[in-house]
Amino acid sequence: MREALRRPEPLDEPPEAWEAEEGELLRPPFPRPRLGAMRNIVATVLVGLGIAALVWFFNRPGDLSFRSVTLTAAASGPAPKEGQPAPDFSVPLLDGSAFRLSDHRGQAIWINFWATWCPPCRAEMPDIQEVYTAYRDQGLRVVALSIGEARGDVQAYVNKTGLTFDIGLDSDTSVSAQYRIVGIPTHFFVDRDGVLREIRIGALNKKGMEERVLSLLEGDKP
Repeated sequence: MREALRRPEPLDEPPEAWEAEEGELLRPPFPRPRLGAMRNIVATVLVGLGIAALVWFFNRPGDLSFRSVTLTAAASGPAPKEGQPAPDFSVPLLDGSAFRLSDHRGQAIWINFWATWCPPCRAEMPDIQEVYTAYRDQGLRVVALSIGEARGDVQAYVNKTGLTFDIGLDSDTSVSAQYRIVGIPTHFFVDRDGVLREIRIGALNKKGMEERVLSLLEGDKP
């Protein structure tokens, strides 16, 4: 008779490939990064996320009220702050004269940072013109600072639209940097005493413009 097939006896020990000496810990295939390196990696990631969030915030889909802007100049002086005197500045105007903020105490000053390529900036310009026309005889002064653009481009836009308020040329972006501009349009409302009453990032509708201008002219906070 044939002998019955026998199952092989189970091995008393695992194969040598799986053996480890007693007390020896299995090591990871790659060395762990040092604590300092980990901190640098985390910091770099956080900075990158912050920049991405800022870019998205000023260019998020469906939001047409402002656009992000890149400045070539470095920030200088104290940042503008509501309730404090507005930082003084001087810029050339499109008509060949110059505008210095401190020369216009006694007037309500509406400073608008903008650019001809910015859709929300262009969209609100007709309303700015109408509000300016309605209140200029009561002491309103509007100065719109074009950021980083050539005089010819700005002049062509003004000729086409018929704007009559002051157009400043911040060609080197130094005033924009001084005022810490990150998105346009950005509005600064300065009262008759030279105190900055409100900072507004983003386009305004005509009603919002009128409310702020009337508050400046009447001496109240917007």
